[in-house]
Amino acid sequence: MAHRRRIPLHLQITALFALLIIALGATLSWYNYRKSSAMALSASEKLFQRYGNEISLDFLRTYQPIVQTVNMLTLDAVASAWSLDERLAQLPLLAKALELRPQVIGLHLGYENGDVFTVRPLDSPDMRRTFNAPDDARLMAVNTQLDDLGRRAVERFFFDRRLQPIRRESAGFSDEDPRAQPWYRGAIASDGHLSTAPYFFDRVRRVGITLSSRTPDRTAVVAADVALDSLSQTISSIDISPNSEVVLLDQHFNALAYRDPGKLVLLHDDEVVEVARLDTLGSRVLVAASREVEAGRRAFALEVDGQRWRGQLYRLAPAKGITLELLTLTPERELLGEALQMRSQSSLITAAILILALPLSWLLARQISRPLRQLASEARRIRRFRFTEPRPMRSKIREIDDLEASMSLMRDTLKRFLGLLQSMSEETEFKPLIELITDETMNVSQAAGAAIYLVSEDEKQLQPVSLKVAGNAVSPALLESCNLDSGNPLGRCLQQQQSLQQAVGPDGAHPMRALLDALSLPSFSVISLPLKNRKGEPVGVLCLLYADTDRRPVSDRLAFIETLSGFASITLESRQLIRMEKALLEAFIELIAGAIDAKSPHTAGHCQRVPELTRMLAQAACDSQAPPFRDFHLSREEWEELHIASWLHDCGKVTTPEYVVDKATKLETLYDRIHEIRTRFEVLKRDAEIRYLRAVMAGGEEAELRQALEREWRTLDEEYAFVAQCNLGSERMAEADQDRLQRIAGRTWMRTLDERLGVSWEERQRQADRSGRLPVEEKLLADKPVHIIPREEADRIEPDNPWGFRLDTPEHLYNRGELYNLQIPAGTLTPEERYKINDHIVQTIIMLEKLPYPRHLRRVPEIAGGHHERMDGQGYPKRLHGEQMSLSARMMAIADVFEALTASDRPYKTPKPLSEALGIMFGMGRRGHLDPQLLRLFVESGVCLDYARRFLAPSQVDAFDLAQLLTSEAASVDS
Repeated sequence: MAHRRRIPLHLQITALFALLIIALGATLSWYNYRKSSAMALSASEKLFQRYGNEISLDFLRTYQPIVQTVNMLTLDAVASAWSLDERLAQLPLLAKALELRPQVIGLHLGYENGDVFTVRPLDSPDMRRTFNAPDDARLMAVNTQLDDLGRRAVERFFFDRRLQPIRRESAGFSDEDPRAQPWYRGAIASDGHLSTAPYFFDRVRRVGITLSSRTPDRTAVVAADVALDSLSQTISSIDISPNSEVVLLDQHFNALAYRDPGKLVLLHDDEVVEVARLDTLGSRVLVAASREVEAGRRAFALEVDGQRWRGQLYRLAPAKGITLELLTLTPERELLGEALQMRSQSSLITAAILILALPLSWLLARQISRPLRQLASEARRIRRFRFTEPRPMRSKIREIDDLEASMSLMRDTLKRFLGLLQSMSEETEFKPLIELITDETMNVSQAAGAAIYLVSEDEKQLQPVSLKVAGNAVSPALLESCNLDSGNPLGRCLQQQQSLQQAVGPDGAHPMRALLDALSLPSFSVISLPLKNRKGEPVGVLCLLYADTDRRPVSDRLAFIETLSGFASITLESRQLIRMEKALLEAFIELIAGAIDAKSPHTAGHCQRVPELTRMLAQAACDSQAPPFRDFHLSREEWEELHIASWLHDCGKVTTPEYVVDKATKLETLYDRIHEIRTRFEVLKRDAEIRYLRAVMAGGEEAELRQALEREWRTLDEEYAFVAQCNLGSERMAEADQDRLQRIAGRTWMRTLDERLGVSWEERQRQADRSGRLPVEEKLLADKPVHIIPREEADRIEPDNPWGFRLDTPEHLYNRGELYNLQIPAGTLTPEERYKINDHIVQTIIMLEKLPYPRHLRRVPEIAGGHHERMDGQGYPKRLHGEQMSLSARMMAIADVFEALTASDRPYKTPKPLSEALGIMFGMGRRGHLDPQLLRLFVESGVCLDYARRFLAPSQVDAFDLAQLLTSEAASVDS
């Protein structure tokens, strides 16, 4: 190919654009300098005035209402309260004044005889700690007055939020005379209110002023200590610029308000040293500004850390006698409020210059645009991942020619790299992914072999996990593990966090020396690349093997291989994390299920057996070729979904009280209340004996009386035995038995003790107050108001609930009435308790729907929450019909019922043998409870027998006739 003359691109355009850039830069720099200086001065002056006015207004908003309060108090009876009782009687008024004016941290009443009465709010732990106040104290009153010996005795009174006295204590004696205080002397001498200059309140560690005013007869002065904390909040809201400093100073240049109020007071060993000044606020700019302020300069400029600042003192007089100084410091580069106007004018100048340059630029573009357009078209194809071969391009410009060569190389590299990325991303299993990375890396890098070592779990060794030689997989056992230290090349690669190249020969020491025979080479080179995770922690080492006869320069491929190894590291880490997170999720789910089973010893193992039985039935459905299941198949994600749903199908049981789940008798709650009733029968028997003894002592016929006593005893024994039998709930209660129970309940006994004593506050709320009418005649069996536990609104599920529940909610949460419970027709549960037990599936759905699921697990709540639904739509909690439920949910319903029927750990029933359990379930299938097709599969596939042999007692595994199950009437028993 003939040599083409190539002219560098920069030689053609440098001369033209150099003149344009110099002219444009000089013009804009001169204009920006003059305009920015004027704008900075104008903006700063306006901002200072505006924020000074804001602070003055904020001060007045705090100041004026408090002045009115103080003036009002001088006209009230509180100012003429000369005795302690009179002052305490005025406490509600003073407390209300403090409540309405939260900035006031203390009210003082100073009297002409030297007495002083102070009221302070204790609205924070710091205030209560300062005055050693009780935790529930919210107000403190301090009374100082002369005692009989002429001493100034001090007493403290602490009150709660309702102004109820908590504690009264003596605080010793004081030498301070209020009449000598500035606020008292100034107020007495003034006809209006007086405000002090800002100062520091030592006891409460806050900065503020004192407002005072005398009474019309000049016998007392009312004063209010006002904290200036709100000024710091106003300072914090001032936003002159991002780095501006704003400080409010008093006339002595002490700091009164700052964006960080905690720096306003200097402490040493928790004791107040002094009020902060500018040079103690912790800012280097404020330290520099303090020298200018103390020198009396009100407007100044200074330079700190190479940055120029402009400062100004703005005097404020928000109230009579109060003078404040507002200091603002702002970097000059941030005072550009009029930047828009400058930008517009600069744009016009730039546009004018560019218009002059357009003809010359057009002439230049004609010469260089054609090859650039071709390169742009090629770049668009690469951007769209179309790696077709382009037509060769020629250009006289060297840079464009080099660019075309680089783009061709980039196209080929991207094509190979993206193919590898796609292969890696499509593989989700960890072991195949490692094999894929090894194989693809070897192919892309054109190496003779590749191996991957991973860091062991104890992070002490590098273990070989994959090996490819000459395109064939070789067992990694051929390689030995090596220590994770710098004593070997692989460990040194991880320690130094960089790629290493080393020759391996028969005499060298290298962990991969055993591959010499496999490669049939006398020696080879190994490039070791560290695999690191996102945190830079070592994951493993990628080794590439090259024969010594390979003369291609490795440096040309090393950068690409390093990039590829970085992606492989992240991919491996991601797969490891996913695997570990799945293991954690699995363990956590099983932990929850185990906790539910452990909560009640009578349901132990239920949450573990149901998932296994569900899995067995689902596998049978997948393997079945019967028409209902021919198209039923579960992917790996769907198996995971079914597994999680089955393990969590009863997670709502964590909300079900144990005594309801384990209720073995009708009167059982946390204990069996039959013992209370037995005691009452014992009382009736003692009462009968007492009546007998009294009749004998009165001269009655002893033999006849004794016979009557024994007859009454026998009757009571029989009645108690009947009540005790009713309590068991083992048989359906006949109507005659319920009538007899009513007659027995009509017996009475005498209660002489107050039943409200010793019970909880909540139970007392439900009891009628009958403590003043003892003794009281009580029914032997009673349904009392105290037995009714009301249902709160939070326990009600509205018909239009977002979950679609359709429930008949009982009026009460619980009804523990004795007669009500004993008259349960069948079983031991009241409607309220049965609703509570059924509520576990409601809570299961609510809890599971709150969890954020990946896309393939979004049916977990539906599967887990549907195992109590029925095919005929009479189940709960949504009353779904069979066609509205997934096949997985119907499988779980069968697993749940079968496990419940055959479980041997229920206190309220004996475990069913296999034949009886299947008979019950097939009866449930005919009545629209369970899916009959799944029931048939459950038996015909042998799942029920496999499960029975693994989990049932041998005595339960009896013979059954499938044909009879399908045709005969099976018993209908609620599981």
